[in-house]
Amino acid sequence: MRKPHPLYRPVFAAAVALAMTTLVACNRAETPMEAPAAPPPNSAPAEAPPVMPTPPSASTESAAPSTTMGEKIDDTVITTKVKTALLADEAVKGADISVTTVAGEVQLSGAVASQAQIDRAVEVAKGVEGVLRVQNGVTLKP
Repeated sequence: MRKPHPLYRPVFAAAVALAMTTLVACNRAETPMEAPAAPPPNSAPAEAPPVMPTPPSASTESAAPSTTMGEKIDDTVITTKVKTALLADEAVKGADISVTTVAGEVQLSGAVASQAQIDRAVEVAKGVEGVLRVQNGVTLKP
C-alpha cells in the first residue's frame, strides 16, 4: 500500500473545514420577513384566536430545555473544528478519534497507540474556540 503524500492530511482537513463552514454559512442566511398585510379600511375587527390551555405535562416548569437549530449548527462547527485540528496535528492520529459535541461539550472517543496521543488530543480539543469542556473517552490500543 502506498504511503499518502505528507500534505494529504492538512489539505484534506482544510477542505473539510471549508466545506462545513460553507454549509453552515448557507444555513445561517437570513431572509427579511414581510410585514403582515393591513386589514382593508372599514372592515370589522378580526376575532382573536381562542387561547388553548397548556396541558400539565407540557408546563414550562417541568419541561426539559430543548436544543435550538442554532445550537445544533454551533455544535457541528465545533465538532468540525476539533476534528480538523486533530487531523492537522502530527502527534495525534486524528482519524482514530471520534468527536461528538453537545452544547459546547466535546466527547472524544476511539483508540490510539500511546498515552501521549491521548493527552495531546485532549489538549488540542481544549484549544478550539467554542469548546466549553472536553470529556476524554479515548483508550489505548491493545
